[in-house]
Amino acid sequence: MSTPPRWLRPDPLPGSIETERLVVRWYREEDATALFRAIDPHRQAYVPWLPWGATGHKTLSDSLETIRTFDTNRAKEEDPDFTMGTFDRETGALLGGTGLHRIAVETAEVEIGYWTHAEHHGRGICTEATAALITAAFGPWGFRRVRMTCVGANRASQRIPEKLGIPLEGREREARWMEGIGLDDHLRYGVLKSEWDPVVGRVRA
Repeated sequence: MSTPPRWLRPDPLPGSIETERLVVRWYREEDATALFRAIDPHRQAYVPWLPWGATGHKTLSDSLETIRTFDTNRAKEEDPDFTMGTFDRETGALLGGTGLHRIAVETAEVEIGYWTHAEHHGRGICTEATAALITAAFGPWGFRRVRMTCVGANRASQRIPEKLGIPLEGREREARWMEGIGLDDHLRYGVLKSEWDPVVGRVRA
């Protein structure tokens, strides 16, 4: 290979992703109330894993402005960020969020983040949404490699890549400071397009 496998931004951007139970799509301004209500009463469920659980979405206006910021970041030509919501396919209820972040253009890599509404933990929502987004990342989005990170104390987050067969590629010991926990390990998971089975939505056996 004489040149690096650069990522080229799709034009137009891929649309919504549907699974058996879910729709993963861009947030809209009319989602502000649902986003605020998903976070404000449940802040302790998101802390310390998600810093915005403590500092963000203090008011409905904050949630609306956050969605507008998502729109702005998505439109950037340099260092874009693609934040999405996870919604119930039948009812349209907000169940969590995900997205494509920290793009490495030169190597066509992207990081996937995820969170689940505190009232919907334990339903496999995050695993289902993440699998669908990885399939899309390797398909219409044109990425070659997907990575995920979390800290050692966050077992719920670790179970997502584990359920999908994505290997742990590295553990940086005591590399992260977590409020209320202290120093913790930084875990790095990764999967290549060649390893992913888009039909079953997990790493090939």
